[in-house]
Amino acid sequence: MTVKATGFGWIETDCGRFESDVLVYPEGKIENRYDYPAVDSHLISQEEVQRVLQDTVAVLVIGTGQSGLAALAEPAQKFLKQRGIKFRVLPTPEAIVYYNRLAEPKAAIFHLTC
Repeated sequence: MTVKATGFGWIETDCGRFESDVLVYPEGKIENRYDYPAVDSHLISQEEVQRVLQDTVAVLVIGTGQSGLAALAEPAQKFLKQRGIKFRVLPTPEAIVYYNRLAEPKAAIFHLTC
């Protein structure tokens, strides 16, 4: 799956255009982040991280919004470090460039607004 572009409140991939934060699974499947209960839009939780990870994931990319105002929760960071999973936390426009360059098994969570 390739991310083509992003702007405030949207992201376009080769799978279509999405107007909500998304979870991107290693096989390229995309889900609305808000389909799950208890999501804090500006704090990406350990539960969300665990949801997108699979045994094959080597890198997790976190897009923190167009201006980078969202964050990866400390428990989620600790969880990733304990499991030896590399992760990058970047504003979403930078995160999609990084994501597209990766050849390793990867997953992503992209926040699309602020």
